[in-house]
Amino acid sequence: MTQWEELRKQYESVQPPPELADRVEAAMKTGGRRRRGRRVSRWASTALAACAVLVVLVNASPVFANAVYDIPVLGQLCRLVTFQDYREEGDTFIADVRIPRVDAGSLAGDADWVEAVNRTITDTIQAEVAASMDRAEEYYKAYVETGGDPEAFIPVAIHVDYEVMHAGEELLSFVIYKTETLASAYQQNYYYNIDLATGETLTLERLLGPGWEKAAAEQVERQLQELPEEQQEMLFLDYIDLADAAESDAGFYLNGEGQVVLVFPEYSLGAGALGTLEFPLCF
Repeated sequence: MTQWEELRKQYESVQPPPELADRVEAAMKTGGRRRRGRRVSRWASTALAACAVLVVLVNASPVFANAVYDIPVLGQLCRLVTFQDYREEGDTFIADVRIPRVDAGSLAGDADWVEAVNRTITDTIQAEVAASMDRAEEYYKAYVETGGDPEAFIPVAIHVDYEVMHAGEELLSFVIYKTETLASAYQQNYYYNIDLATGETLTLERLLGPGWEKAAAEQVERQLQELPEEQQEMLFLDYIDLADAAESDAGFYLNGEGQVVLVFPEYSLGAGALGTLEFPLCF
């Protein structure tokens, strides 16, 4: 069992003071909307493992890096490399953070956009981690003020990592997720889908064409009808316009075959027990 899993198990076993619930809810309102749950494809897991093994050598040796980029599959995987990988511990939190960056050295032609994209990724994640640390401090104060034993306080666990979902010749798709344990676990996902030639952020309209919302909603509805009956009973379809939900609530990534996968966060289409729902689209 990893330390992250152990911390989560410990949280689930702790009984906080009754008055703490209201304080936690107030603190979480400052944190924005969180998306929980993730589904890891077999291809993505393989890609991530390959990059984890190679990233040290790629970063340390230009000669090795050039050789890797000449190998089609490995070169594609290592277009995204680990930029920061660190642990930071305080009295109220333990943060394990892994931040990626697009490697301009693996791209052909002009890639001036890479610096701006990498800066955005780093700034976004660092700001989110800082906000989580602030919430951990507020949670600790609320815990103590409502009668909790300071000696029994378990530091809030903050976990940031990323997954490569698609690494093709022209397109790169990856997901950064941040999990924060604050009485329970919350996860927020950041989806990056990039045109490697221009640095342009891919949109669903560009990938699927005008009016994609209606066509996507029809495919999502068909796939929902294939769910087990007990899961269908937990859906909120009587109150939801799927086309609107796809446009406003769903994130997306490209899978290993370059297929668009819509991702609906927990509670967006039904009860929390359904978790995150993903729908590959065929256009």
